[in-house]
Amino acid sequence: MSNAEVIPFGGFEIEIFEDNIDFSNRKDLIKLELTSSQKMHTSALLNAAPSLAAIGTKNACVLHLPDGITTSDLMKYGNGGLGNIYYGPDGKIAGQAPLELLGKQQVIMGAFTAMSIASGQYFLSEINSNLTAINQKIDKILEFLYGDKKAELISEVSFVNFAFQNYGSIMECDHQRTATIISLQGARKVAMKDIEFYMSDLDSLVKAKDTPDLNSIIGKAFQIKDCLQLAIQLYCMSNILEVAYSQNGNILYHEYVEKDILSYIDKYEKRMLSNFSAIQMYIKTYKGNLLKKIDKTVYEKQVEEFVDSLGNGEEFIRRKPLQSFLQSFQKESAFVLDMEGNAYLKT
Repeated sequence: MSNAEVIPFGGFEIEIFEDNIDFSNRKDLIKLELTSSQKMHTSALLNAAPSLAAIGTKNACVLHLPDGITTSDLMKYGNGGLGNIYYGPDGKIAGQAPLELLGKQQVIMGAFTAMSIASGQYFLSEINSNLTAINQKIDKILEFLYGDKKAELISEVSFVNFAFQNYGSIMECDHQRTATIISLQGARKVAMKDIEFYMSDLDSLVKAKDTPDLNSIIGKAFQIKDCLQLAIQLYCMSNILEVAYSQNGNILYHEYVEKDILSYIDKYEKRMLSNFSAIQMYIKTYKGNLLKKIDKTVYEKQVEEFVDSLGNGEEFIRRKPLQSFLQSFQKESAFVLDMEGNAYLKT
């Protein structure tokens, strides 16, 4: 890789490399997926790089001259400088050309905003790829959802998937972003309500005195488990997406969200562990019809595997991608650009 041009800006630097980056040999760089509008910002930064380096820490303005007016028509000062007042053909003052503040801030922050949104999309993808429940097709979800919560859960899951898939474009529209945040807050409330609904159903199933046959109780328990998994992942992703869309950089806020999500998951994982441990015991002591022998090994293995996964603490959402996303707001991001406007996040 050839030497990079470094542009200092505030507390960070931008590195621009003359050649394309050999992505396969750079494990410390993550290539960001940029939308066409985001790439316009990075390309603008590349085009402006020489002038930005020359400007240094000074501000700069662009002078917009009307058609037919050239710099020779501008008012000249005694010290050799030019004003933005211009003269007409008759030699009289004809108008004042508007000045647009250019400066490093406008160009660089436009590119950094674009790259920050793209890096946010990367971290969200890392989280979303592990949420197997809410990433299922609707017809698959409909196979296990039941009760009057069915329609509202499907609706909110569909919306959260929409908000994730269109994160980059919605972030560029302030009005739509605000509306999306409000809807995500609503999705979180629905998820919390439905989690408790299904958790109560599982509690009731385990505590029921008129316990049905073994096949029925195992089937119902895992159906409830699937519903709970969907609702819990909806709760997690709506929280995370709200953080991403709001761009709230307050560290205390991020710490609260992380603690809230993880404690909420832990709470329900423990309740499910307790219930499925009780089901394990029920299977062991189950006698069934004395005249008809039943093979319990399939049920024992199924429940045992799920209990073990709950004990590992990774059943509903992987902690590390979630924590990496929240911590990314608390660190200075370092980006690298190549000469084609491709952006890379330094890890």
